[in-house]
Amino acid sequence: MTRKEECNAKVQKIQKMLTENDLDGVVIKRQANFSWLAAGGRGFIGLAGENACGMLLVTKDDIYLAANNIETPRLIAEEIPEETVRLLPTKWWHDGQIVQNLERQFGVLTDDFVMEDWFKKARTHFMPDEVRRFRKLGIMSARALEKACKKVRRGMSEMEIAGLISAELWSVGIEPITLLIAADDRSSYVRHYVPTKKKAEKGFIASICARKGGLVVSATRLVGFEAGFAGDYKKLLEVERVAFEATKAGHTLGMVFSSICDAYSSIGYEGEWKNHHQGGMTGYAAREYRADSTTKLVIEEAQAYAWNPSIPGAKCEDTVLTAPGGKIEILTSCSEDWPTIEIGGLIRPDVLYVQ
Repeated sequence: MTRKEECNAKVQKIQKMLTENDLDGVVIKRQANFSWLAAGGRGFIGLAGENACGMLLVTKDDIYLAANNIETPRLIAEEIPEETVRLLPTKWWHDGQIVQNLERQFGVLTDDFVMEDWFKKARTHFMPDEVRRFRKLGIMSARALEKACKKVRRGMSEMEIAGLISAELWSVGIEPITLLIAADDRSSYVRHYVPTKKKAEKGFIASICARKGGLVVSATRLVGFEAGFAGDYKKLLEVERVAFEATKAGHTLGMVFSSICDAYSSIGYEGEWKNHHQGGMTGYAAREYRADSTTKLVIEEAQAYAWNPSIPGAKCEDTVLTAPGGKIEILTSCSEDWPTIEIGGLIRPDVLYVQ
């Protein structure tokens, strides 16, 4: 399937929704939905932008790009599949009037903020080409993360480590939308390791959320400069094993979460789940649905999940795809030259010790 064919198939899905809900059209404003509809097209300017820099309008008859004169040439030339949209250009100084102009021309419209539940469900049921892109992204991201980790030397700061990882990701066209680094004992008192000037003398934890074509994978790796760094990491992998085993079609996210909570108790860390969220479904956002005990979302096949159990001093995280037969496929699996450990029949990354 070409990107144009994928885009057209998604337009038809939206048009069916419009007909079923007696709507004239929907304006796609969010970056995640822009990339989903444009079959991987990038609608952002800044990495952290939630809104796309151009709007896509889908009506019952057609699809349009409404963007200013700064963004239209780039979006058409580089991001949107060829010959899929009609243009509704405007001057950049009229940006604030785009929605009003669309409503004057097409009538009362809804948007993807109002319809977010529908779009979130649509964009997390992946087409075969999206699964293919997800697999490629997972391998590329894990390799880039590990390559950077192997370049780190004792005494480097968290910021320097983040710079190495960012460079490796960008070098293969992957956007580092989140980089978290915890040097030495810093993970014992913070869980979101926004990089600081703290230097890694004993070791470090590195976590990424990496995006390409709108899709996002998450992964974490640990590096030790001294024996015993992240001492309870192997225990934590048992929590992850429970999460993986519970991530199967028919289970709810709430069921997985409850299993994770019980697993913490079994390794001697009762209540540890209270100190950080445990992850959930991923896709065109790092966490499309974050799990807790009340999450009733039912897991289906060919969906992506990223669980991130953590304790003081250790964290584990990889992105997986639900597969037939209650199995999972690890998208961000570690490379052959990264140390591994087998847990529950799965090969998991171990702590990399370097001199």
